[in-house]
Amino acid sequence: MNPSFRVYPSAVDRWLILVMYAGPMLLTAVGFYCIWQERFEEATACIAFSVGLVLLNLFLTRPCRYTLTSDSLNVRCGIINRKIGLEQIRGAELTASWKSAPALSLRRVRILLDKGDCLVSPTEREKFISDLLAAVASRPPGGDISPAKLDKGPPL
Repeated sequence: MNPSFRVYPSAVDRWLILVMYAGPMLLTAVGFYCIWQERFEEATACIAFSVGLVLLNLFLTRPCRYTLTSDSLNVRCGIINRKIGLEQIRGAELTASWKSAPALSLRRVRILLDKGDCLVSPTEREKFISDLLAAVASRPPGGDISPAKLDKGPPL
């Protein structure tokens, strides 16, 4: 693999997937109950909404990955596509935040930026932080941050 291009897939919490798909599963069950009761219009509506919710979940969460290039970190989760220049990154730390983020797990990495932060959930969090901080430290001259100024944050 090209060393200036690394892809980190998102970790996935099974319980979160269960929560995301509980509504469609319930609607499908109600739809089959309606079929059993010979209420075909209601059954059709329930199953159609169930399929729609599954497609919406997939549209909003697939793919979920983080791509580290020689000059940026690209965060992709469904329709969310955010490019963060390495010059904006000031540090990274492990976290377990409930805050909304393009991530499918609560085992996350908080990326400290010039203005704010970004939460991601790569499967290999420690390796991701190490690679990210190395990429920030080795970016081309013109940046104003030295490796000593990078904040790795407290271990979690």
